[in-house]
Amino acid sequence: MKKIFWILFGGFICIQWSYSEININFSDTLKLYHLDEVVVISSIKETNAVKSLPASVSLLTPSQIDGMKVMSVKDLSATIPNFFIPDYGSKMTTPVYVRGIGERSTGQTIGMYVDNVPYLDKSAFDFDFIDIQRIEVLRGPQGTLYGRNAMGGIIHIFTHSPLDYSRTKITLTKGNHGLIRINGTTSNKIGKNAGLSISGYYNGHQGYFTNLYTGKKEDTMKSAGGRVRFDWAITDGWTARLMANYDYSDQGAFPYGKYTDGKVCNPNYNDPGTYQRQVVGGNFNLNYTNDRILLNASTGWQYLDDDMQMDLDYTPQSIFSMRHKQYLNTLSEEITVKSNSTSNYQWLFGVYGFSSNMLTNMSTVMGQDGVKQIMQPVFDQIHANNPRAPKMTVLDTNIPIPSRFKTPTLGGAIFHQSTYNNLFTEGLSVTAGIRLDYEKTKLDYRSQVGMDLNVQMPNGMSMVTHADTTLQGVESVSFTEILPKLAFKYEFDDRNYVYLSAANGYKAGGFNIQMFSDLVQQALQEKYAPTNAPVNVRDAVSYKPEYSWNYEAGWKGELIKNLIYGEIAVFYIDIRDIQLTNFVNSGQGRMLTNSGKAVSKGLDVSLTARLSDNLNVSANYGFTHATLQSKIDSIDYSGKFIPYAPQHTLSLGAVYRNNFTGQWIDGINIQAHYNAAGKIYWNTDNSIFQNFYGTLNLKAGIRKHIFELSVWTKNTLNSDFSVFYFESLGQPLMQKGRPFRFGIDLSVVF
Repeated sequence: MKKIFWILFGGFICIQWSYSEININFSDTLKLYHLDEVVVISSIKETNAVKSLPASVSLLTPSQIDGMKVMSVKDLSATIPNFFIPDYGSKMTTPVYVRGIGERSTGQTIGMYVDNVPYLDKSAFDFDFIDIQRIEVLRGPQGTLYGRNAMGGIIHIFTHSPLDYSRTKITLTKGNHGLIRINGTTSNKIGKNAGLSISGYYNGHQGYFTNLYTGKKEDTMKSAGGRVRFDWAITDGWTARLMANYDYSDQGAFPYGKYTDGKVCNPNYNDPGTYQRQVVGGNFNLNYTNDRILLNASTGWQYLDDDMQMDLDYTPQSIFSMRHKQYLNTLSEEITVKSNSTSNYQWLFGVYGFSSNMLTNMSTVMGQDGVKQIMQPVFDQIHANNPRAPKMTVLDTNIPIPSRFKTPTLGGAIFHQSTYNNLFTEGLSVTAGIRLDYEKTKLDYRSQVGMDLNVQMPNGMSMVTHADTTLQGVESVSFTEILPKLAFKYEFDDRNYVYLSAANGYKAGGFNIQMFSDLVQQALQEKYAPTNAPVNVRDAVSYKPEYSWNYEAGWKGELIKNLIYGEIAVFYIDIRDIQLTNFVNSGQGRMLTNSGKAVSKGLDVSLTARLSDNLNVSANYGFTHATLQSKIDSIDYSGKFIPYAPQHTLSLGAVYRNNFTGQWIDGINIQAHYNAAGKIYWNTDNSIFQNFYGTLNLKAGIRKHIFELSVWTKNTLNSDFSVFYFESLGQPLMQKGRPFRFGIDLSVVF
């Protein structure tokens, strides 16, 4: 299959220099006739019209975002075919699974961009949405145009430009569980050629799950932030955009309970579970356009610092706890130039570079119960195995294991994409692209452990000594990848087309740091009780890249003209060196390992029908059969489903809108949305799982002049389900989904 790909790719490159040009017309706007909504959808990268990409794309418009109350990226889960986000329990990480491909711990397999600027770490993915113009989700590898860690796809979020969007909107929300939310945005032109928008928000609630040990809600939330955007049309050809944003979160976190006999217990642990984070970012975009080219330069900067506390054993005992702090600075630059003509041949060239500097300070503490149950038995066993050895007793009540990690990463890429339209026959087009991607990551680590021991010699003498050890060093890895893609498309008319594509994707390798406390304890034991098995840090903490080949065929168009619009795609993904998360034996962390081969296959289906001028209905369904195809640690897991990836996703929606003239109200809006996912296996051997479940969300509102009043519910039927799973000290732990919620929104628009 790969040989066939390269033959077709080479043939296309030869054709592109000789084929004649036929005029075509691209548009930067999309009329969603089934929603009666016009959305600007221009792209600085694509050589195809965005409205007819040869790929699986889901587009959410402002009315859809508002109607479904999509307040953050996690609210997109299961609303899009084969798109699922398990809830980790805090904003610290946002694991995204698309078509069976995902990663719950280190790195990411889907990229996020905000106004064409990448978010390089998924610790920053979960922020409050405000003033959003549209959301695009591209499924399948996007490595040619977006590079590293986009093997599952891309989430692209666009905010409104004040040059073409002038208004002020304030929304107040009050709901149960102490929910209070305030949104405000104002956007206006400054003269003829400049515009300024300012947005801000506050969001808070009192939590949903009670910790039996403390008697308090474990998952409270307070967040606030804002964004400033300045757009300037400098001349007829040059435009510039400057944006700055700030987000702050303070939340109770990780409401995990013990999973026993098929039931999830309430949280019941003593050490604090909290997460605080602030993110500051800015980007500058410079764009030049004439009748031949479109030149774009995007510069992005982001600073993140967070502070996480976690009870690692999740029991009322003081066994293990952890405090984890991250300080992240990222800088990215991308320059692209693409054709902007009406000719048959469309092309794009680009260069990209980034730097990411992460400092992590992590301290795992073995509490007094951990000393008694875990550490002291180690020394007791040493004496039992050799009665002539000294008897050692741990004197410390708590044993801290501090660690510091610096993980700077540098990367760069050059890429190209070409598209020929009306190739050989009208309506047939071919797109080919290739990217050379380079990345280097370094790990500078220092981890230590120490304790006071009472040492009693066989002759009866005793003394107090301090036992300690330190792991310290520097490791580095680098990766160079070539990421090609090839796609054919045939348009029957301006509303119906089919496509066939093949694309290569990869997720970069790197280093595990979450399991260093386990390694340093092994090093301490080896120091005082040698077993001829010294700790090899590099082998223990490094993991290789993950690769995939994605083959896809699809159709988009009208089933019934001006009534039902549909999209169908079938896919087959061959995955090599898949990265899976495993839990370390001590329960003090997790690690990413390469686990052989996997295959994911399935389909995406989207249908939208405009049943009348006022009533629209939609259905989105995704099926994924993602299974492992190899052994892991000598155990054959062939046929086992990939953890955290649901086999089915389903979203059903109905929207009724009506406007009135000369009535006591100007309009009404009634919406119902049902989102479902499952079956989801939580572990590699598929012994623990979440069955198919769904949540019903409702919203109804009225509008009068500048005011709009809405009432809404989420998880209306109070469905009981789990959203995340992990293990600690051999104990299965789960987090439940949020219960029934309701609220009232009052908006003022002028």
